[in-house]
Amino acid sequence: MTADPAPDKPLRVAFCHYTADVCGGSDRSLFDLATHLPRDRFCAAMILDGADPMVEAYRAAGLEVVPVRFVGPRRAPELRKQLRFLLSYWPSVVQVARAIRQLRAEVVHVNTINNLQGPVAAWLARRPLVWHIRELGKGTLIDKAMIGLVRRLATRVVAVSRAVGDTLVSCGDRLRIIPNGVDVSDYDCPANGGAFREELGLADDQPLVTTVGRLEYWKGQHVLVEAVPAVLEAFPAARFAIVGGAAVNKPEYGPGLQARCRELGVADNVVFTGPRNDIPIILNVSDVLVLPTCTAEPFGRTVVEAMAAGCPVVATAAGGPLETVLNGETGWLVPPDDAGALAERVRHVLAHPDEARRMGEAGRRRARECYSLERLVRDMAALFEEVAAGQAPGESKGDTADGVAAQQ
Repeated sequence: MTADPAPDKPLRVAFCHYTADVCGGSDRSLFDLATHLPRDRFCAAMILDGADPMVEAYRAAGLEVVPVRFVGPRRAPELRKQLRFLLSYWPSVVQVARAIRQLRAEVVHVNTINNLQGPVAAWLARRPLVWHIRELGKGTLIDKAMIGLVRRLATRVVAVSRAVGDTLVSCGDRLRIIPNGVDVSDYDCPANGGAFREELGLADDQPLVTTVGRLEYWKGQHVLVEAVPAVLEAFPAARFAIVGGAAVNKPEYGPGLQARCRELGVADNVVFTGPRNDIPIILNVSDVLVLPTCTAEPFGRTVVEAMAAGCPVVATAAGGPLETVLNGETGWLVPPDDAGALAERVRHVLAHPDEARRMGEAGRRRARECYSLERLVRDMAALFEEVAAGQAPGESKGDTADGVAAQQ
């Protein structure tokens, strides 16, 4: 599709991303990848919506940014928003294709399955496409149609977990399982770690249970709220930090959670912090990180962040956490949407501090061995070079996640 890059010049990769959610894991993971590719081998540039709050962060990191106008697809039956997407679609595709050519990109990377403009623009610009899939579909007709588009347009398909990869098996040997990675050095006992506890008015020995994520129903913060009374029966001094901002299209969920806390009489024990940029500090001073999703989490970045911070995890046994959490070693897995089981495991962690400490250390080792940012960058860099060289999928070294799989 394109000529091989000159060996003495960095490979030009254009990253295309349409969302504007600074709290989202996909946004943070993309930023880490794009800004950490080795500059001697890669020249990374961004194609972003002009309103994306990460635009200035990318520019500050030294990356060129080409702003375009993106309107995201709407799965909900809202006619006005669907018409807005359809009317803006082709003008947006043309803008992205123009940006790809302007950047002289040799490989195009598209972030998330919901970016429908980038893949078609890469096809129009005749550039190879690496499509990074971070979502788990529900098997609907729309999901099947979108996976069909991935199968038809992608030169390589990257799934962030085997759970996601299982939905993309029709892509055959173009599929790669490359789990997310975090900069584990960010989680090494940050300075002023006690500041968050002081902010909440907590004593050093007061239990702190934390969950991190956008406030929306499938993330399951309501399951944690329902578990709070049972935990307080055993640990009446415990506090619960619900960290994260409201999902853009779910503004009513957060106030509903707060109202439920008042109904249960636990409002004084539950703190809604809103979005935070000091997650490493918060995890370092938490006694347990809870991921209470109602359905399968595609990956669960916050689980790996907690492990990197040495914080034991209690997570829903579905999707990505089945791969990242070693049950009984780095944390505990509980059934989805089961407040009783969640409360039981949280109480167990708080009641056995020595075991929790061992779990935290085991999680820290696992994060470094399997989920480091260095590993992610290495795997993705090799994939970009493979694609740019025009290498056939069958000629590659195979599943770049084999090293992770061996640890599980």
